[in-house]
Amino acid sequence: MPALTRTPPPYPSRRPEVIEAAIRVLREGDWTRLEGAPELEADLAAWHGPGVDGRETIAWYVASGTAALEAIMLGHGLGPGDEVITTPYTWGATVSAILAIGAIPVFADVDPLSGLIRPDAVEPLITAKTRAIMCVHLFGHPCDAQALRAIADRRGLLLFEDGSQAHGARLHGTRVGAFGHAAAFSCMGLKLLAGTEGGYALFRDPVAAEHAYLYGRHPRGLAPDRAQALGAAGLLDSLQLGWRPCAIGAALVRAALPFLDAENAARQRNAAVLRRHLADVPGVTLAPELPGAEGCYHLLSLVHHYEKTGLTRDQFSQRLAAEGAGNFHYIPVPIHRLTRLNPHDYAQTGPRVLWHEQLVRAGVDYRTVSCPGAEWRAPREVTLGFNWTQDDPEAMAQLAEAIRRACDG
Repeated sequence: MPALTRTPPPYPSRRPEVIEAAIRVLREGDWTRLEGAPELEADLAAWHGPGVDGRETIAWYVASGTAALEAIMLGHGLGPGDEVITTPYTWGATVSAILAIGAIPVFADVDPLSGLIRPDAVEPLITAKTRAIMCVHLFGHPCDAQALRAIADRRGLLLFEDGSQAHGARLHGTRVGAFGHAAAFSCMGLKLLAGTEGGYALFRDPVAAEHAYLYGRHPRGLAPDRAQALGAAGLLDSLQLGWRPCAIGAALVRAALPFLDAENAARQRNAAVLRRHLADVPGVTLAPELPGAEGCYHLLSLVHHYEKTGLTRDQFSQRLAAEGAGNFHYIPVPIHRLTRLNPHDYAQTGPRVLWHEQLVRAGVDYRTVSCPGAEWRAPREVTLGFNWTQDDPEAMAQLAEAIRRACDG
């Protein structure tokens, strides 16, 4: 019999009040809102609070987390030829957003156990072309954004946070998203703050926010005086990137926001129970948190030590699934090793890739890039969903037993 017989509650939970919020939008025929989602934006700005520099937060809800990433970079004037230091160990949207605006990703290595970007790997990569650092709070765990902000301030750079897996995670008591000059979050239907598809950008600089609006905010969503001034300057036009959000998704997100902290707290308590149960299992390591961090466990990322289990990663993964714990390989290949990122090896492998020319012009050759932490972790990573939004210590004991049995065979 499988060790794991308990399953997490349905996720997203879609409480009655959340469902009613979406129905209300449909009932009122309000599904195309040219002004965007101002009520949700006000709630998000209040929930996140000001940045660590004391500046107030300006929230902008858009069509996706990727659009939010593009918005914060374009709003701050980044573009062709600018270098952005980021992690090679993340979901590809972080990097594709950099490529989409014509900028150049520069990869800093990660801690091999946590998968989080290492501040000490960032500073040696800074050049005269570097404009920003893009950090990622992966799996719901805060990276050391405090140290990264110190580097950015000292070197005159921008710090951007990709918090798409970490809504509500904290570092030294401060929510992620507050450390950067701007931040981006995803609200697709599997995230901690789940809509249907969508995302939001957090700005601290009102000028940068306004510049971003020119790429995707309908004039109806601007303050009347600013719309008039921008229109008089000939800057308001239809040259936009299609970032307008779905009103139904925005209603779902707004209705779900009041429950997020409680759900995150349950995830944290369940993870703490699981971590205690796994403390004496040598074949796996549960991604550690930084000192002072409160992760929110969007995903449960395990490092499988095949040197200790005598199993291949696929064997361990299959045994884990047989125990009732479905799993997958979230980042099977670090970004800098992906086929479509490397024009020099691409040849006729597939269709034309829009960023190859900009990489070649910049003299970038990712074949020469070494990120040993990311390259060590990728073939050892096994990831599980972790939608345990209700306390269930018995389920955590079962999950630990499933992992133990998969290691022992």
